[in-house]
Amino acid sequence: MATEERSIRVELAGRAYPLTIHLAEEENVRKAVEEINESIARLKASYPLTDKQDLLAMASLEVTVRALNSAAPRHDVAAEAALTAIEGLLQETGSR
Repeated sequence: MATEERSIRVELAGRAYPLTIHLAEEENVRKAVEEINESIARLKASYPLTDKQDLLAMASLEVTVRALNSAAPRHDVAAEAALTAIEGLLQETGSR
């Protein structure tokens, strides 16, 4: 089954880019553009960066790190303690 494509135009750092994307990707593409532009605005306000290349590079890094951090598995101490306790009970039961 072929997926439907759509041509859209997005603006990054004040510059327009035409894209051809799958229809199902449009929402995420637009959210990504919004995040990158917001990151650029934050960086511009906080640091003396004026070169658009520097702003885009730093915004890309910031957005990607945030995405990777949210995708990383979270260490759940309570769940780990519960699993250790269950493991102990199972070992006790098995040794009887």
